Amino acid sequence: MPSEETAQRPGFSDLLAELTDSDVVVEVMADGAARRPPEVAQVQRFKDAVEASYRALAGPAPIQIETVAVLEEVARRSLSMWLRVRASGTRGEDEASVLKFLARGMLAMIAWMDGSSTHQLSDLQQAIRVLAWGTSITTSANPVLPSSADLVNAIAAWQKAKAGLSAGASVRISSNNGSAELDLGKTIPEPRALLQARKLTNRSADMIFVVEMPDYQATGQWQLKHGGTRTLVNSEPGTLLDKFYRRELDIRPGDALRCRVDFETSYGPDHEVLSERYRIVEVVEVLPADRTSVDSEAVRSPETAPRQTAGELETAS
Repeated sequence: MPSEETAQRPGFSDLLAELTDSDVVVEVMADGAARRPPEVAQVQRFKDAVEASYRALAGPAPIQIETVAVLEEVARRSLSMWLRVRASGTRGEDEASVLKFLARGMLAMIAWMDGSSTHQLSDLQQAIRVLAWGTSITTSANPVLPSSADLVNAIAAWQKAKAGLSAGASVRISSNNGSAELDLGKTIPEPRALLQARKLTNRSADMIFVVEMPDYQATGQWQLKHGGTRTLVNSEPGTLLDKFYRRELDIRPGDALRCRVDFETSYGPDHEVLSERYRIVEVVEVLPADRTSVDSEAVRSPETAPRQTAGELETAS
């Protein structure tokens, strides 16, 4: 139900009176010092945030969002954009349930962003889970619950849209399933940080890495590969690799390093692996690659000294 204030504005109230479950209206009002309504690009960013939210909530189910009207009210310095959503592959009651879930889920996301004191992503996921049951989004034919990464992408889109407005502006999102006025003063500076729920470290794990690119620039980072996973590994001073930096040890692409590493894994709120990070604590030995091919010299660095095995170097030292 529109407020008394909006009911006195024929253009805008007419817009709200015609809303269906398919519709979302984004209204952006400039601050009092502005002489003109907001620019279309500023409102477009909020449309992008609405779309990112709907797509996150819809999961693999295809949706379409189109702009059906743009209303500029010069006297009030406001610009409103009327959006219409289509949920492909659904009809009748199924489509109505999906559209209600998408609209209510977006409003729950806004309430969480502007009202939560802790910004725990698990709280938002639980709220969306409750909404899914409340709108019968429980069968395999309907959208699955959003992943943490998709939710964070949508949250980041809202933060970007907020950042494009001055402090005195206001934004209202209206739908047939409720409305919300955004608090532009509430921001989440690093949305990606929401993904990390837990970090585990395995100390001194024994692993073998294949060298993809030695640290020729002495940056402390080696391009290594473990199985099918490529990674940058940090090397601490005081390991056998110090001899590589002093040109006492030849290490080439294709060689392997048997190392003791600290292995750090970051997990998201729904326990998916977000990132894995290695730090070399000790290099036990260098395992040379087979150099039987005639063109093996092509991969050798021109700056390295004559090749010696790790065992020979350890004995000499």
